[in-house]
Amino acid sequence: MIQIVEGSLEEAKEQMKKTISLVKGEVSIIKRSARPLNRSKSQEAAINKLEAFVHFFRVSQMQPVYIDNICINYVLYTRFLKKLKDYQIIETVQDNSLVVSYRKGSNSGKLVLQDITNKLDGLKFFPRVVLE
Repeated sequence: MIQIVEGSLEEAKEQMKKTISLVKGEVSIIKRSARPLNRSKSQEAAINKLEAFVHFFRVSQMQPVYIDNICINYVLYTRFLKKLKDYQIIETVQDNSLVVSYRKGSNSGKLVLQDITNKLDGLKFFPRVVLE
């Protein structure tokens, strides 16, 4: 299991909301600067990048946490673990990902949560966790 050792999920959630609000404001400014037919390719690319970030960074679907030197989606992790009651679970950090291996009788599998640090654009206010 993962244990939070530094920071707070609630504080991070509030920071995420502020960040999303700022990014949406930037998108709005770019969109207002030129009509859709008059926008340059760089403006369209900026709009698409920022809107993709807002979609990826939705507070209801995303809660980044740092474990060792990687960042994973804690919401996805907790939702998956709820389904693994009565399973034997082994968690390891390897190859820039968190690997959750599970087994119950003849049923087994693994979940690989990839490092999402490169998608966070340098945001560092997320909680730190450790494996227990």
